Amino acid sequence: MANGLPTWAGSVDAEALAQLLALGGERDWLDYKRQCDLSEKRGVVEIVKDMGAMMVAGGYLIIGADDQGQPSGEPEHLDLFDPAKLHAKVAKYISGPFELRVGIHQHQGQSFALIYVAPHPDGFCVFTTSGNYTEPGKGQRQAFKAGEVYARHGTSSQPWNQHDIAAIKQRLAADADRGRDQAIEALELLSNLPPQLGDSGLWLAVAVVPQYQPLQPIRISPDAAQAFVRDWSIASAPIDHFGGGTPTYRQPGGVVLAAQAFWHLTLGDAGTAVGARCLAYEVAANPVSQDRRWRGLPANIGDGVTTPIRRDELEYQLEILVDLLTAHALNVGAGGRVVITAELVTPRPSPEQRVALLNELVDDAREPTGWHVAGPRAVPALSSVTERPMTTSVALADMRDARARLQTTYHLAAELLALFAIDEPTLLKADGTLDPYGAAVDRQQIVYQHANHLGLPVSAVSPADRRQRYEAMMTAAREELRQR
Repeated sequence: MANGLPTWAGSVDAEALAQLLALGGERDWLDYKRQCDLSEKRGVVEIVKDMGAMMVAGGYLIIGADDQGQPSGEPEHLDLFDPAKLHAKVAKYISGPFELRVGIHQHQGQSFALIYVAPHPDGFCVFTTSGNYTEPGKGQRQAFKAGEVYARHGTSSQPWNQHDIAAIKQRLAADADRGRDQAIEALELLSNLPPQLGDSGLWLAVAVVPQYQPLQPIRISPDAAQAFVRDWSIASAPIDHFGGGTPTYRQPGGVVLAAQAFWHLTLGDAGTAVGARCLAYEVAANPVSQDRRWRGLPANIGDGVTTPIRRDELEYQLEILVDLLTAHALNVGAGGRVVITAELVTPRPSPEQRVALLNELVDDAREPTGWHVAGPRAVPALSSVTERPMTTSVALADMRDARARLQTTYHLAAELLALFAIDEPTLLKADGTLDPYGAAVDRQQIVYQHANHLGLPVSAVSPADRRQRYEAMMTAAREELRQR
């Protein structure tokens, strides 16, 4: 990333704080402050001056650290660093859209306030109000004047100069080019997928294209790609059908992993990635009756031309793809904003074919009792739901946080489900959580474990434990009846 910022710039989690403090010294994009009392006007205008300067290229402020990144004492009035409160204070001196992110963390036995200042969309900011304050014993002071523009020169915030203007123009031009290329590249990745997916089935496809590529992209080997997927699977969530025998091969710019025609991943050296998961795949057909059977669903669910897919599978597999592909982009050192595009694709479109979105009915014991269509208009023509991309743009650094990944997936899932006239997801929640009991019975345990891996709040009683307790209760009840 430009100006020496780390590729994960934008993150304000505890890991980012630890890495920034470990640098042991300030940069043009990093400022340590021993104290900053936002209850006093002096503290406000001094930090606004630094923020205004950092809006040229982006940067970090850490409150509670000395010049070597060591703890310098608890920051005063930590509650005033609440993002909404801080934004309101800064808005008195800087107008227009600007982005601040704040994280409060304990580290080395002390609290720190970590603030990320995003680059201004206009390239720089103009102070709209002078930064005046009164210093006891010294009278009136002025940190900056209305109409001035500041930039970072070394570790100082100073009025801008001609060199800064040239750098701003270069950044804006590069950002504009990247923005156009991202959307085009995502659609190209998705359009190239169908020929690689076999001859039938309905697939969920996701493309991830980062804004900033690594300065020195790492050449990913097939073995490294296998190791990445295996390590991700262990650390984040279970993933189906990827084992030691998964075919993995090198192609220009990246590596492809394919698993029995149920998974297909293309991981690019520079962070670009595309993945597809088969939601419904024809595994057998009777040559006489033309009856079709679909993996994971009853053989009699359709009429031979209707493709049945499970609603919970769509949500759950979308979450896995977004999680896996953004983890890859972060792993190889990509950064900036990332375009995430999702769509349903079919390798063999048929004009008469339909698709049915289904829910599985379960009884009080969580036993499956049958299937039903998820809504009154949840059986549309296949052509009306395929190849209609749903796109969102988020900061890649944010995707290090499980809740941010789930919130992003929630929005994409809601758009995909709207194709079937379904209002909102059930497994994914808008607040960035995963409902461990929202999946059908044979997915319930895996979803519960996934939520546990992500560190999300789940019941202390797992689905397996609930089942055991239910069975024990029923056994005791039957024994009591028998004795009577």
